[in-house]
Amino acid sequence: MTPLEQIIFLLKAVPVTLAISFLSFLLGLGLGVSLAFMRIYGVAPLRYFSDSYEKFFRSVPVLAVMLLLYFGIGPLAPIFKDPFFTSVISLGMVSGANQSQIFRSAIGSVGRTQMLAAISIGLTQLKAMRYVILPQALFLAVPGLGSEIALLIKDSAYSFIIGVIELMKHTDILRASQRSLILPYISSAIIYVVMTFPVATYLDKWGTRKKKILGLS
Repeated sequence: MTPLEQIIFLLKAVPVTLAISFLSFLLGLGLGVSLAFMRIYGVAPLRYFSDSYEKFFRSVPVLAVMLLLYFGIGPLAPIFKDPFFTSVISLGMVSGANQSQIFRSAIGSVGRTQMLAAISIGLTQLKAMRYVILPQALFLAVPGLGSEIALLIKDSAYSFIIGVIELMKHTDILRASQRSLILPYISSAIIYVVMTFPVATYLDKWGTRKKKILGLS
């Protein structure tokens, strides 16, 4: 292969890498928001569950979760024998713990006084969360979420260990076929930078600008 052909071969795997990252981010987003509200507004058992979940999954490597689901639980639950599905679930579960911390900080910045004010004008606690607290918290969380997206794109590289044909797997195939360590890994590293740096930078600047406009910073 010429250098250009090698780059094209690597780029063909980018959609799979982005799909894993996007789907796991959405799963983590749902978990993160739920866990954050449990931790702040939930009853004692829910607060304990949220705290335990966050501490456990922030302490365990993504790779360990992925291997446990694929090789440990996979024989018992065949759905986890699908490498793509297992990758998304593993990354999403860990991302949920990370995003929970991001949203807890954002919700804390909005303040309990706004919750009390919303309840005082007749909103239920659930409606106050939905219409008052969460929209503001989302803006405050955007910079942290940008960093989380970048982290997920990088961590999606672990998926090749269980057989997902994504960017790192294509890199390894290229390395074996070309018997070269330099160009394949340098090229894939540049592609990862291109995928992660603009997203994190843009969302950080966008979130900061929005917070100033809305008077949240």
